[in-house]
Amino acid sequence: MLSSSGRLMLSTIAGALIGVIVATGLATAWDAAGHRDSDLHQRLHHAVPLDAQEQVTLDAKERAFAERRKAIEVDLQMANGRLADAIARTPSWSPQVEAATRDVEKAAADLQRATLVHVFEMRAGLKPEHRAAYDAVLIEALRRGPR
Repeated sequence: MLSSSGRLMLSTIAGALIGVIVATGLATAWDAAGHRDSDLHQRLHHAVPLDAQEQVTLDAKERAFAERRKAIEVDLQMANGRLADAIARTPSWSPQVEAATRDVEKAAADLQRATLVHVFEMRAGLKPEHRAAYDAVLIEALRRGPR
């Protein structure tokens, strides 16, 4: 049987390992989403011929979204830190791990919600005659999923 200090050390190592795994998984998912966003933006620009005013409007919306996304990413990183701390304290499913997991889920949901709001804000910045092409590219990308 392990001593108290041995259990603490094992818990710390397990918590750190799980934290790294969670962080790596989230970073990989975010990177994949970033590439998908870039690909989606390229397809949208190809399908939708933006005029100068639309480009100015959409650039402003992109900058605002980048700031919002950055704030949510900070929340997500902090939530992952709380999850790692909870696992380090108790390397099993516990009320603290459950609560920290809910924080991670909330931050991830906030990011998805903000992204969808951004998608609709971008659409609203287009001329009505460009919206059908935007919708078609967006819907096709959502149905196709990540590649």
